Amino acid sequence: MGILRLLRVRLTLWYVALLALTLAAFSAGVYVALRESLYTNLDDSIETRSELVSALVTADGDIDVTGVEIPGDPVEGEEFVRVFDASGEVLLDNSAAAFRPPEDPAAVEAALHGETTRRGLAAGGVDLRVMTAPVRADGRVVGAIEVGLSEGDIHDTLSRLLLIIAALYPVALLVVGGGGVFLAGRALRPIDEVTLAARQISAEDLGRRLDLALPNDEVGRLARTFDGMIARLDEAFQRQRQFTADASHELRTPLTAIKGQAEVALQRERAPEEYREALRRVNEEVDRMIRLLGSLLTLARADAAQIEIEREPVSLERLAGDAMEQLRPAAAEKRVTVTPLSSADIVIRADHDLLLQLLLNLLDNAVKYTPEGGTVEVSWRPGAERAEISVRDTGPGIAPEHLTHVFDRFYRVDAARSRAEGGAGLGLSICRWIAEAHGGAIRAESPPGGGARFTVSLPLA
Repeated sequence: MGILRLLRVRLTLWYVALLALTLAAFSAGVYVALRESLYTNLDDSIETRSELVSALVTADGDIDVTGVEIPGDPVEGEEFVRVFDASGEVLLDNSAAAFRPPEDPAAVEAALHGETTRRGLAAGGVDLRVMTAPVRADGRVVGAIEVGLSEGDIHDTLSRLLLIIAALYPVALLVVGGGGVFLAGRALRPIDEVTLAARQISAEDLGRRLDLALPNDEVGRLARTFDGMIARLDEAFQRQRQFTADASHELRTPLTAIKGQAEVALQRERAPEEYREALRRVNEEVDRMIRLLGSLLTLARADAAQIEIEREPVSLERLAGDAMEQLRPAAAEKRVTVTPLSSADIVIRADHDLLLQLLLNLLDNAVKYTPEGGTVEVSWRPGAERAEISVRDTGPGIAPEHLTHVFDRFYRVDAARSRAEGGAGLGLSICRWIAEAHGGAIRAESPPGGGARFTVSLPLA
């Protein structure tokens, strides 16, 4: 049973089985076609002899067989000719005494009534094909003629054909089976190479590729697809390792700060105000850890598709108003003005809480990077099939080399300042996930007038 599990063996068996059925059908078709052709030729020969004999025995409207000789010597046991008069009496019979086929009165009677019949009969151990036909003169039936020929040549020909088929049929299957195994093995050899190369690639060595020099066929496309999959896995593993390292680093920073504050406070007796200051700083680091863990939990649940999108009608005007209202205290503390630039009400179907989180993250970043006295603008507008929400600040902007990376996890344009501001580089990653989960997209750009602008496009329906 083990060998039957090999693909090349199964392919060969299927191929041989299909070929066996095809050869069987072809052989049967050849046999039937040849048999019909031989019997048709035999019937034509019988009709030719019948017409020739009929012309010889018919004269002046009567049948006179006196002195008539049948052309060709009759071969005993292979052919015969009989002529009957209008009353059904035999006028001529050239069959030998040892080979006298039986008469068929019904066929003779049918011939005297103008009908031609054909039948097979056996006489003296010989199979014959017999035709009984009317003899006409001046439009009337004056007698009947019966001609028979042996079917022996047909039987011999068909027997030789069956013998040839029986001899060549298994030989053809054996030859094709052997060739099928060879060709299947040759065709599947590249797959063995792919398998061997793939076994040598592990999770710790995803930088390797198959790099097989294969043509652009099914196996070649399979190898290149496998290389592409390994490349994507390698990238995913690298992102995961980087994500783990960044998350560990981000968690280590507040823990180190908390431990440092605790050690300083415990070194000696201090005034109550100093303890309160140490606890205040510890509390800030704990808040930072809570925000970081919340962001990590959101991304982890998003990656695992555990966050359900509850779509409902959402007014972009009201959504922007709620987000600006929540960010107004932080903006006022920094003396940054948050200004809406649109008044049109656009309603889309989306998850209100997730979109609010997206807009809060964008506004929070804009307020952080806008200098004191600056302005943050919020606008929204409808399109043919999508609505767009934009948040623009008047900060330093984003350099072109950073624009394609700002949505990566833990990516910071200015790492030192972002950490000082309390950010972990996850807010824009969450924004991108929320936009894509709604079938939309988000992009970042630095307009010529300065600052940065983030635009979210969402489907209207």
